[in-house]
Amino acid sequence: MSRFEPRKFDPQKDEDRAYLAGALTAYALGLKAEDVLSGGRGSSAESRARQIAMYLLRASLGMSLSRVARAFGRDRSTVSYACQLIEDLRDDADFDIWVDQLSVGLASVAVLGAAPHYEQGVACAG
Repeated sequence: MSRFEPRKFDPQKDEDRAYLAGALTAYALGLKAEDVLSGGRGSSAESRARQIAMYLLRASLGMSLSRVARAFGRDRSTVSYACQLIEDLRDDADFDIWVDQLSVGLASVAVLGAAPHYEQGVACAG
């Protein structure tokens, strides 16, 4: 069974947060989530997407380097390197805006995942 096997999303689980960050980043880059989240190195684009996802967990959700490393099945030094690399790349204004947008999206979905679930739909006025 894969670390990122589909199941009910739990925003409190680091592996689910990692899946969310990886899938969001993969989508934004036109990649497959399973390739970004795989245990191997993958292509340079997949590797960069994984680095961005790791950075997002650290910067947006405040996860420690160790927690991010465990969630991705990587070493803590790998996550540290990824975070430093992405932080340096944010000197480019366009990349910085793009990462900010991903960060907002990740934080929004992670918070929504923690919201209570309602069995019945909510009627909209109108």
